[in-house]
Amino acid sequence: MRMVSPWALSSLLLMSFSAAGRAAPVAASPKAVAQVVLVKPLSLVKLNDMDFATIGVTTGGTATIDPIGGTMTVSGGLIHLAGSPSPARYAGSAVKKNVVNIRIPKQPVQIRRVGGTETLTVSNFTLDGQDKRDLAGAAYFTFAVGAQISIPANTVSGIYSGDIDVTVQYP
Repeated sequence: MRMVSPWALSSLLLMSFSAAGRAAPVAASPKAVAQVVLVKPLSLVKLNDMDFATIGVTTGGTATIDPIGGTMTVSGGLIHLAGSPSPARYAGSAVKKNVVNIRIPKQPVQIRRVGGTETLTVSNFTLDGQDKRDLAGAAYFTFAVGAQISIPANTVSGIYSGDIDVTVQYP
C-alpha cells in the first residue's frame, strides 16, 4: 500500500475547492435591448397609438378618449372591461422660435375588423390644446389626440384597427 503525503493531499483538496469556486460564464436570457427614437428638426413621430382598450357591448353606444387626461368615458350599452385606454401621442421637432400647425382629421375615419370586412367609425377628434403652437423657447413639442368611437349593438366581436392621419405644418 502506497502512502500519500499529507502535503499532497492538502494540495489536491485545495485545487478541487478553487476549481469548484469558478463557475462558467452564463449569458442573460433574454438579452437586454437598447433603443432610441431620434427626432430630426421638422419631423413628427408617433409615440403611442390611440387605444380604446377592451369594451363590452350590450346595446351599443360610444366611447370617448380625452386627449388631456387620457381617460375614457363610455355611454349607452358599452362597458370598459379591461386594458388602459390612451390617446394617440406624438412628438415633433422644429427650429426654435417657430410656429407649428397641427392637423387632425375633421371627417370620421373608418377602422376595419382584423380578418374581416366589418367597420366602426372613429370621429370627433380632439387635440390636447391649440392646433397652432408657438415654440418660442423650445425645439421640440409633444401632443395627444383623442376621439370618439361609435359601436352599434350587434357589432361583430374582434380587434378593429385603422389609420388616423395627423400632420404638422412647419411654416
